[in-house]
Amino acid sequence: MKFDIKTPMKEKLKWAFILDKDEFVRLSLSKILKKYGFQVEEIEDFSQLEKRKKDIGGGVILADVEIDVLEKGFPLMRKWNNRFILMTPLITDELNLRLKKMGIHRIIKKPVDPRLLRKVIREISFPKGVKTLSFGEKGKVPISFRKEVKLHEEVDFSFPRNGFGD
Repeated sequence: MKFDIKTPMKEKLKWAFILDKDEFVRLSLSKILKKYGFQVEEIEDFSQLEKRKKDIGGGVILADVEIDVLEKGFPLMRKWNNRFILMTPLITDELNLRLKKMGIHRIIKKPVDPRLLRKVIREISFPKGVKTLSFGEKGKVPISFRKEVKLHEEVDFSFPRNGFGD
């Protein structure tokens, strides 16, 4: 009797590349994206992405750059415009029009709302083998964040008389 044992397909890493001058924004986004299961790398310019083509295919690019910078890097960005999220403090009709001509449709107003970012990322299709985000059901708290309290257990929320728990 012969058994055919197939090894499970190795899960590819999800990468998020962040391009932003503001260190606080980079740190905040990095923390949020790591919670969403991404490996995060901060980049200084789009040329650094050329070496990471395979990683971009299963990831996202978040950037706060001037439209002129995007237009100059357009040939490079054309490959990844479906993975690109522009972050900007001001969204105008002119900006929308220029971005649509470039094929960029994902724009988030800064400061970035983590819930909106999650929604935008969920709209991106990821190739087979790259685990997509699982956020659980809307409004439900993951089990790891719940405190288990038995129904018959009484919980005392009063403060101790002397303030020290004695």
